[in-house]
Amino acid sequence: MRGIKILLCLLIVYLLLVMAGAEQNNAVNDSRHQDMKNLIGKISDEITSGLEDVERANEKSAKTFSNGTLEGEYVSTVLNDKVSAIPFAHSSLVILPSGLVTAAAPAEYQNLVGMSLNDTAVITANKKKRPVLSDIFLLTEGFYGVSLSYPIFSPEKNYLGYTDLTFRPEEFLRQYIIPAVEQSRYDIMILQPNGLIVYETNEEEIGRDAISDPLYAEPTLHQAAINITSQRAGTSSYQFWNQNWNKKVPREAIWDTLEFDGQQWRIVVISDIGDSEPVKNLKINITTEKTEDLNSSILSLTEYMENATDYAKNHGKKEVLSVFNNQSGPFVTGDRYIFAYDMNGTALALPFQQGFIGKNRMNLTDVNGFSILPAMIDRASDGGGYLYFVYPNPAENYTPMLKLFQVKPVDDSWFIGSGIYIPQIQASISPQNLSDLNTRVKKAAMHADDIGKEKAIADFNDINGTYADGGDYIFAYGYDGTTLALPHQPELIGTNRSDYTDQFGCQIIRMEIDAAKRGGGYVYVVYGNPDTKKNELKLCYVTPAGDDWLVGSGIYTGQNLDG
Repeated sequence: MRGIKILLCLLIVYLLLVMAGAEQNNAVNDSRHQDMKNLIGKISDEITSGLEDVERANEKSAKTFSNGTLEGEYVSTVLNDKVSAIPFAHSSLVILPSGLVTAAAPAEYQNLVGMSLNDTAVITANKKKRPVLSDIFLLTEGFYGVSLSYPIFSPEKNYLGYTDLTFRPEEFLRQYIIPAVEQSRYDIMILQPNGLIVYETNEEEIGRDAISDPLYAEPTLHQAAINITSQRAGTSSYQFWNQNWNKKVPREAIWDTLEFDGQQWRIVVISDIGDSEPVKNLKINITTEKTEDLNSSILSLTEYMENATDYAKNHGKKEVLSVFNNQSGPFVTGDRYIFAYDMNGTALALPFQQGFIGKNRMNLTDVNGFSILPAMIDRASDGGGYLYFVYPNPAENYTPMLKLFQVKPVDDSWFIGSGIYIPQIQASISPQNLSDLNTRVKKAAMHADDIGKEKAIADFNDINGTYADGGDYIFAYGYDGTTLALPHQPELIGTNRSDYTDQFGCQIIRMEIDAAKRGGGYVYVVYGNPDTKKNELKLCYVTPAGDDWLVGSGIYTGQNLDG
């Protein structure tokens, strides 16, 4: 009898502990849910404010055109001013009710003038005759855009057409979402009700269809996508790769809907709610070398890459990729591992992020917006080379760190790479500084469009002028590598620098030309800072200024790399 009483007491204690644990878990869940909902509200407010700024700029230009002047130099100047004033702006058009384009900015889109457009965004804007935020759509350059339109009415209220502003969703949304992710460690995505992804923390997923894409075919994830797209707000749990893409875990999504000018965006905040067994062979066992002598490390990296390239060329591709993907294999050593991609950007080997294997990553960008795969493919296509960007370090809980990479082609269809983490150099740039950089460069390009190439280059080279302001100076190069503007190094004007490399072997002029030819983008360089007279890491932004030349500027990190 006494034994039964003891067992009953133990059972009661156990039940009390279970209930206490359940209450504690519920409290934790409630707190996390509230944090996620608060984050959704904050992001929604910030995005709405940003879209309202664009709409005001559109409204101002639309009222300017209400007198019926919808083409010509004056209209182009108004559009240019609008685009240059908005850091994330891609282009702006004036379109008649028939779909005919009568004006376009910047200058590289003048070829659209005279064309009749009949895509969904144009048809919808002309049909609604009110401000419309379009669905995401594929731009001619191969990346995705969103257009915000505003109607043009005459004083007599006759509809004349509309003007718009098109932007890449990641360039607009990154300024709000990246800081939120860094502070909260949640993943954030934005979906249209039709399932198309407008933004994802893993930016290479932008433009995918969350309902039909094979990437999201896992049953619980597919059901979550259906729930999110069909319901204005809610909560859903599913199983998927974690934020680092190195293991599958239970995840929870909470979402709500932002509405703006006829468009609905589901704002989704995602949290890991548990952990599962890591994917086979993914045991993190590397440590980051605190690099003191980069030159010595580069020599070591070069030898390592030569051995990997020889191995790849002398063995079957299937065997090679199996070895490169093996964390315990001969090519994982210290803080180094080999990755591999095909020339279309599909991941073939990533030993610490095997969730990406077989996935196309052409839209992958780092925390500052640098387009990773196009730059690596350019270097591999040129026979190999070096480049920098920020990438997660698996030895440091996948913390993004600056890394110097080398890539080399195996054959015409695929390439390999590896790199050196440089944790002592902080390369993350604030959204405001990135915005200021974009604005600075776009205004320089607009200046060239307004007054002509020759006069603009003279202005850029004027050491006492507004375009040569210390480290914020504007530079310019021809697509053949000819130096057109470099105000703090006038002795280089007119010289060809297409083969110039920085102190760590990066062919920075070629990279800037390649980025400009793709429509513009970021490039990391190590270059002399005219303010400090030291070589520093610099994030440059470049954009086309015409058919055969570019303009750019940069942000110095203030961190000396002279040793």
